[in-house]
Amino acid sequence: MAATTLRRRDRARSGRVPKTTESRPSARTDRSPVQRSDARSNRARILDVAQGVLANNPDATINDVASAAGVVRRTVYSHFASREALIDGIALEAAERISAALERDPAVDESAVTVFVRQTLALARVGDQYRLLLAVARTDLGHNGLHDLLGPMRESAAAVIRRGQREGVFSTYLPAEVLILNIEAIALSILEATNAGLLTDPTGAATTSSLVLLGIAPDEAERIVLGVRAADAPAEAHP
Repeated sequence: MAATTLRRRDRARSGRVPKTTESRPSARTDRSPVQRSDARSNRARILDVAQGVLANNPDATINDVASAAGVVRRTVYSHFASREALIDGIALEAAERISAALERDPAVDESAVTVFVRQTLALARVGDQYRLLLAVARTDLGHNGLHDLLGPMRESAAAVIRRGQREGVFSTYLPAEVLILNIEAIALSILEATNAGLLTDPTGAATTSSLVLLGIAPDEAERIVLGVRAADAPAEAHP
């Protein structure tokens, strides 16, 4: 539902004229197939570059994105009428990749700990998109679409944590919903540490730290994460 809403908003915003004094090229509907292909390629490249730029700096501007993509600002505006529309475009891609990462159904006998670790590792494998959404959601607090998008992910993780709390494997000192927010904060701090060159395995660090936050001893958390990664290594090599 959230992805559908964002897709509608993305289409609507793409047609808006941004409030700026810079002239815009007139829209054309008689483009050749080659021109349309080039336009799609340019849009995909801008989205790809914008993900990295905004992941490193959630306050980045359209100018920052254009500079990193090696295009002029008018080119970005020809695809995205505003910074918010650009974020919507990124969110749509992120929603699809993150949904795919979380599609796996746990085995009947899989413990809450293992399910949580696999979910966290899956999110880490699409880390740029996930961390970007967390970072931008913190700065663009009025951007309801991002919070709608994060909602199902948070609820999925919270459901696993609640199960672990019922089974006595996760601590109950905080509600699952609050623990999820703390885990998101850890993910962001690990992103910053990785960008600063302080960590070489952000995936393992984020997953292990999350287990510790849930009440599992650090050494045991490391052992659990290593075990799940080893068991899933063939699948990760051949997604």
